[in-house]
Amino acid sequence: MKLKEIAEVIRGAYLVEGKAKRKKKKACRELTMVSLEPISFLDERKLLDVNCENEASPKQLTKAGDVIVSLYHPMIACYVEKGQEGYVVPHYMVILRTLPYVQIDSRFIVQFINSTRGRRALAEKAREFDYVNPTSLPIATLSNVELLADVNRLIERY
Repeated sequence: MKLKEIAEVIRGAYLVEGKAKRKKKKACRELTMVSLEPISFLDERKLLDVNCENEASPKQLTKAGDVIVSLYHPMIACYVEKGQEGYVVPHYMVILRTLPYVQIDSRFIVQFINSTRGRRALAEKAREFDYVNPTSLPIATLSNVELLADVNRLIERY
């Protein structure tokens, strides 16, 4: 089962923090690389307060149950808890939002991406597009990674 079959992959917003004298600047809180903790949670103390000229679409804001994945090394995945809604996800991260008809806990996706097996699967998939060790993760690679390939092989053995 590929990730794109169970979750919508949404690229983060590219916000422009302007110095122009526009009256309608929007204040928002944006995730940063340091706000993604390696133990799979968002650290709200490390968010960035931004006065931006453009607005992020509602699709690019965090919702409870979302998975946030950094597209740059170390490619950490974090789960969005209740009370952490409305943060802007930057362009160097993606939101994985499980599809409504899929009966899977999105925390499984977090654990898979952060696991050794998941990182190996992402690296192998990324090498199909590039022959060196990746420092960034293309969205197409993330969308096409097989989540349960090894699990299916284990089940077939027994």
